[in-house]
Amino acid sequence: MVVEDNVTRLKQDLIENKIPIIAIIIYCVFMQLVFGAMCPFKVFLHIDCPGCGLTRATLSLLKGDISKSLHYNYTCIFWLIAISLFIIDRYIKPLKIKPFPLFFIIASVATLIRYILIVFFNEPIF
Repeated sequence: MVVEDNVTRLKQDLIENKIPIIAIIIYCVFMQLVFGAMCPFKVFLHIDCPGCGLTRATLSLLKGDISKSLHYNYTCIFWLIAISLFIIDRYIKPLKIKPFPLFFIIASVATLIRYILIVFFNEPIF
C-alpha cells in the first residue's frame, strides 16, 4: 500500500538522519537554556539574522493572520511552498516535475534580498 511505503520512507529518513536531528535538538536546548535564544546572530553578534521572524510569521500564517505574518517575515510564504512541495513529493505522491529546488532557490534569494534591504534601510521593504 502507498501509505505504508510513505510511512516506511519517513521512518527510514528519520533513522538515517538521527545524528543531525539529535544534534539540532541538543543545540536548540543548549542555546535556549544558556543564552535565552537559539539564533547565533542574536546571541553573538546582537543583530537580526536573515531568517529572523520566520517562525512567528509561519505560525501567524497557519493561524490565518496574514497581515501579522507578512509583518514578521514575508518570505515565510516562499519557504512554506518549498517545504510543502518537498513533503508532498517525498512522502505523499511523487511529482512529475520537481519544483522543490526552484522554490528553495526563490525562497533563499527572497530571504537574502529582504535581509539586504533591512541592513541598508532598517526596514524590510515589502
